[in-house]
Amino acid sequence: MRPMAGRQQIRGAGGCQAQVASMVTVGNDQRSEADGQGGGGAGARDGPAGAEERGLRMAGGFDLLSHMILHLASQVGPQSFKRLVRVFGSASAAAAAPLGRLLEVEGIREAAARDIVKIREDGRAEREIERCEKLGVRILIFESSEYPEQLRHIYDPPILLYVRGSLLKDDALSIAVVGSRRCTPYGRRQAHGLAADLARVGLTVVSGLARGIDTAAHEGVLSVEKGRTVAVLGNGLASVYPPENEALAERVAASGALISEFPLDAGPQAENFPRRNRIISGLSLGVVVVEGDEKSGALITAAHAVEQGREVFAVPGPVDSPGSRGPHKLIKQGAKLVERVGDILGEIEEISKPLLAMAAPGRPAEAASGGPATAAGEAAAARNGLFAIKLAGLNERERSVAERLSDAPVHIDEIIRETGLRPQEVAGTLMVLEIRGIARQLPGKRFVRIATE
Repeated sequence: MRPMAGRQQIRGAGGCQAQVASMVTVGNDQRSEADGQGGGGAGARDGPAGAEERGLRMAGGFDLLSHMILHLASQVGPQSFKRLVRVFGSASAAAAAPLGRLLEVEGIREAAARDIVKIREDGRAEREIERCEKLGVRILIFESSEYPEQLRHIYDPPILLYVRGSLLKDDALSIAVVGSRRCTPYGRRQAHGLAADLARVGLTVVSGLARGIDTAAHEGVLSVEKGRTVAVLGNGLASVYPPENEALAERVAASGALISEFPLDAGPQAENFPRRNRIISGLSLGVVVVEGDEKSGALITAAHAVEQGREVFAVPGPVDSPGSRGPHKLIKQGAKLVERVGDILGEIEEISKPLLAMAAPGRPAEAASGGPATAAGEAAAARNGLFAIKLAGLNERERSVAERLSDAPVHIDEIIRETGLRPQEVAGTLMVLEIRGIARQLPGKRFVRIATE
């Protein structure tokens, strides 16, 4: 897309990563690569080992209970959490710190400090974890290998995520589709159709399970065999809002995931939704806005996308419709106008390439469903996803030939035999695919696909 008016420069992912590197606590070891303060403060002596002696539960090598204590405390958000971890050296040390030490931390309010102590003593965090286990809700803390990689690098990543369903590494190739709750039949058709088309080329669709456009987007994905969709809720996962989408929520969880950063019993309070919207955009390569007035929550999601360096897309509508004002405003500011799915695919092909780095050797590789995965397998899956994006705009003959290509060289005679096309048809089509950057010819009339160039 063209630079949007007033577009903020994205904060460097490296800087954000450095900020949170000191959070990581593995077993009884503390990492403080970010600022060298992790083990130096007085609070650091009261670290994970001391926390365990206080009965704080360790889960998967990380201190889940300490994270939950800090997460449930009032007025402790992502930035306060980072501050506490920097001062005390770990989440477990912060959660175990005495009130006096907590009150000394600059930027931490007295109410937050007292709440940390109260939650630590009243068992509220333990009960929240136990209820999650009973409800089939998993808790992903920031340090978990299952935590969505693309979400790590936004300015204020959630301290933890509640998840029903499964998150996969392939979900890094996601597009958000959002819009008005009071949508028109036109808007509903556009959201449903675009989401279905995105699912057909192997992309995950992220939305918010709200009435209107969000519902149409989720339903569009679910109309496609093996379509994946993720719903980010503005309330806790113990209930579904709106209640009429309860059956839809079950289908989403079965084909993807329901996600929330809010405690299980949190209601759909108005202030929750702007926070929810930053996760929708943070999980995605880009955000598509389908209908909404100029004060719509969908435009808040678009604003988060700009701040996070994501692409912004907008579907135009009738000029006399109030629901067109939001998308038209975005288009005037430089958002990519979308008439069909190809308008989206052409933009995200380039920005999705860095996702291959997520599967680089040495990075923990494990799907959120719990199954093991190799770095090579993840890289291959990412290449397949990028290649599927390239195929979306091809005609039937071009697609037939392109689908015979792989990372291993294939002789033209084999392509002719498998497609049943005439030799001159295959030769001409391969030339077109080379021009489009989909195929490359090697010596001896052999061809390979190009998924990442």
